[in-house]
Amino acid sequence: MENGQGQASYLDNLDHGCQLISEIYGKQDIATWTNSDYIKLSNILYKKTSVQISPNTLKRIFGKIKTDARYYPQKATRDALAIYIGFKDWDHFTNSQPLPVADSLLITPTRELPLTIDEPIYPAKNKAKKGWKKGIFWGIAIFLAGLFIFLLREKIFPSKAEQVSLICKNPVGENPHSAVFVLRGISRNDGESTPYVIEFGDGKKMTTNGTDSLFSHYYEQPGRYFAVLKRLDQVLGTATVYLKTNGWTATAHMMYDTTRVYPIDFPDLFKGSRYSLSATEVAQAGVDTSRTFLVDFDNSHITNIDGDNFEFSTRVATSHDRPGVRCSQVRVILHGESSSHLITVMKPGCLHWTTAHFSEIKKQGKVDNLDFLGADFSKGGTIGLKVVNKHAVLYLNDKKVFSIHYKQPLKQIYGVEITFAGIGTVYSVSLKDIKTGKKFDGNF
Repeated sequence: MENGQGQASYLDNLDHGCQLISEIYGKQDIATWTNSDYIKLSNILYKKTSVQISPNTLKRIFGKIKTDARYYPQKATRDALAIYIGFKDWDHFTNSQPLPVADSLLITPTRELPLTIDEPIYPAKNKAKKGWKKGIFWGIAIFLAGLFIFLLREKIFPSKAEQVSLICKNPVGENPHSAVFVLRGISRNDGESTPYVIEFGDGKKMTTNGTDSLFSHYYEQPGRYFAVLKRLDQVLGTATVYLKTNGWTATAHMMYDTTRVYPIDFPDLFKGSRYSLSATEVAQAGVDTSRTFLVDFDNSHITNIDGDNFEFSTRVATSHDRPGVRCSQVRVILHGESSSHLITVMKPGCLHWTTAHFSEIKKQGKVDNLDFLGADFSKGGTIGLKVVNKHAVLYLNDKKVFSIHYKQPLKQIYGVEITFAGIGTVYSVSLKDIKTGKKFDGNF
């Protein structure tokens, strides 16, 4: 039990939470919710709590999908629901919120239903004891029986976290790298009924029915990637892959050609006064420069710089208008051990394509107001980012334009990536750990 409450209070708290969620969502009559409402609510919850709750799970919680037993979600799911309502976690919600009268609840079961074993709850005994010896005997017997059932269940039906996992057998390599992934704990029959999806973190993904357990994926650009195993849009496991470089490298690719990239090998890149590539050099690498193309400059290695306490700045110039380039963009990524910071600056007329990621917080110009990322850097400009204890402040041309606090620590920085649409120039890069003074060895 939690908080010393009985079984009925758990259901009452769940129903009351659903009522409050429906009010915040804006549609109090849950019975009228359609499939799109559950999909929309799933996305809203993920954006606010960083916890992925599938639409089907929400349907079970709100009673849309009927089950033999009254569905009661696991603790992490309940915590996410409480955070959406405005509380620290589920315990905070249940301890702070008075329950409404029974006839005001939106979800009322038509009959008494036991809770599902998603989170076991054992009701108190109602029978009176007939003697302390007999009570002790039955108490021991019930304890041993419960322990036996628990051990048997864990052996035969391991928990979901133990049952399914995604593992990379060779997570560290150079550019390019063929990463080998292993799926563990997937039942063959279970996999055949509902497919699993692996998103490799580089924009590519694959689907498997669970009959195979070994997969290989070819990574073509340096950086740190987070591969994700999903089923029914629910994250089941993650694995990291890290491609290192020896100093700064350049790679080009065409926007609508996802089949290959074009390494540009010039040993004196970013040495002396060489800070960019010419269109001729990009064309010699195999790129059709009359089409939309991008050039990535990467310096990827373990830096020993704290990704949650650092100062970064770069002075760049984006491409002038040319065939295939209208928005004159530049994107900066700071790869971290567990996440990343990403900023895309565009011409003011192209704000639809802007993006800003600060660890788990992800914003896109097509759905968020990112006017502060509108700037024309074709004649040069600066991008600065200062992070202190997970509080990020963004500067454009030495002017503070945005600040935000994130929760998921970036941990150590694993590299810097600067991408241009078309031909761009990087005049300087400066990255330093605020606490230790450690400097990035790719600074220039």
